[in-house]
Amino acid sequence: MTIPKIGFRDETPGVGVANDGKAETKHAYLNILTRGDLSSFVWVDSQLKYFREPADSILCQVYYAPLNFRDVMLASGKLPADAIPGDLALQDCILGLEFSGRLENGQRVMGLVPAKGLATTVAADPNFMWDVPDDWSLEEASTMPVAYSTAYNALIMRGHLRKGERVLIHSGSGGVGQAAIAIALSLGCEVLTTVGSTEKRESLKKRFNELQDRNFCNSRDTSFEQYILNATNGEGVDVILNSLAEEKLKATLNCLAQHGRFLEIGKYDLSNNTPLDALFEYKSYSLQAKKEVVQLVRDGIANGTVKPLNSILFDSDQTEQAFRFMASGKHIGKVVLKIRDEEPQKKIVPTPVQFKALSRTTCNPEKSYVIIGGLGGFGFELCQWLVERGARHLVLTSRSGLKTGYQKLCMNRWNKENINIIVSKLNAAKMDDAKALLKMAAEIKPVAAIFNLALVHRDAFMENQTVENFKEVYEPKVTSTLNLDAASRELCPELDWFVCFSSVSCGRGNAGQSNYGYANSVMERICEERSKEGLSGLAIQWGAIGDVGVIEVTVGSDVVVG
Repeated sequence: MTIPKIGFRDETPGVGVANDGKAETKHAYLNILTRGDLSSFVWVDSQLKYFREPADSILCQVYYAPLNFRDVMLASGKLPADAIPGDLALQDCILGLEFSGRLENGQRVMGLVPAKGLATTVAADPNFMWDVPDDWSLEEASTMPVAYSTAYNALIMRGHLRKGERVLIHSGSGGVGQAAIAIALSLGCEVLTTVGSTEKRESLKKRFNELQDRNFCNSRDTSFEQYILNATNGEGVDVILNSLAEEKLKATLNCLAQHGRFLEIGKYDLSNNTPLDALFEYKSYSLQAKKEVVQLVRDGIANGTVKPLNSILFDSDQTEQAFRFMASGKHIGKVVLKIRDEEPQKKIVPTPVQFKALSRTTCNPEKSYVIIGGLGGFGFELCQWLVERGARHLVLTSRSGLKTGYQKLCMNRWNKENINIIVSKLNAAKMDDAKALLKMAAEIKPVAAIFNLALVHRDAFMENQTVENFKEVYEPKVTSTLNLDAASRELCPELDWFVCFSSVSCGRGNAGQSNYGYANSVMERICEERSKEGLSGLAIQWGAIGDVGVIEVTVGSDVVVG
């Protein structure tokens, strides 16, 4: 009789985990566990602990990390993740766009990242970074990247703003608004801007001497439409930088002059299908575009157009308060999280800070992962999970190879992400093939893990079972696991994980599946023996899985197991 063993074990080598599931780490990022619940922010262990500096990114110690409107919309659940262009929606965290900090040599920098910028460390694109001027603090520097990059990209690269034109800039007291006003004034343009309070208007007048009361109108309602048309003798403005939604968006369009340019930097209405498709199209930055916007910002710093914005500082343990404050719309400039204090020296090698972060399984991008039965529905979900956790080299086995359009779609997607996927027809139930498979994986990168997901069903009551049926079920689970156990002890004894997918039919039984339960039971005993000997070994008793897997494929969703 099989007696299931139930318990918790830490599968992360060398990492002590507290009772609350958190551990001290040098690499952590801020994430929200439940979108819409701002009390569920948590610092999470980052896979940057495996970082090896490639040619296209560089590791930076983060000192200050500002919040942006996109972060607030995503965290509050008002903007769905799939509204973000590209493959970012597939990542577990897409918060954080900018930072300031130090490189490992101590140089002070500020820059942009696509996601996970609210962190202790980031892997940043050197093409999207700037040196921090000596007369700026790192706190001041953190307010610059998104605001000025967005404003230059919109007004100059897309809007082709010219000297003397009229420009309407919505939400002028925000980060992008202040940056856009500075750029427009540097070109000698006539600026009209909306603000939500007298305090914000006075703050902008103090920052920009060129602005008078006549340059301002109200952003709280649509009265700005009539004000702007009156101020321009009914002509409207040449360029609009918009971030407003719904009725205010419609009023804004009425302010545009003939042949004017409308520049949309908001996302809320666009993701809710307001018909503006013809007016706005998101394009990812090409290498040339990166160089152009970086140079525009660099020139702006040199000529005094680019200056630090006003900021309100929150400590790293005040994330909920920071997000709620920014969501209230009361801030002027930027809301910034302080990750650590800046040293007085302009150049000093930074000492990593330790954060208590939620432990999260991560994969080493410099190792390979072997999945037996990797092209099945469940196998493909495991592959996606490994990729999301940092794996970059996967070796999958399958008797049939790629067959479905979904499989080909996923493979193409992973190839575009530079994920190295090898599909093999080697049969791990044969010892020579098992060794060849592990040698193949080791030639790519050292083997980190082996997963056995293989299964065959030959269900029947005992009186109808045959030796052949038992053998067909037994071999992919038991024989393959025995071979992989023996081969890995010889070829890759330092495995992080040796995982077998078992079934509740082993622990509790299921009608007609005595052969299947028996095979799973033997497989579990192999994992137990490995664990007793100090090797990695884990068997997971899965129940019926919805949407993917053998039950969904063979009998659909209307089935009772057990």
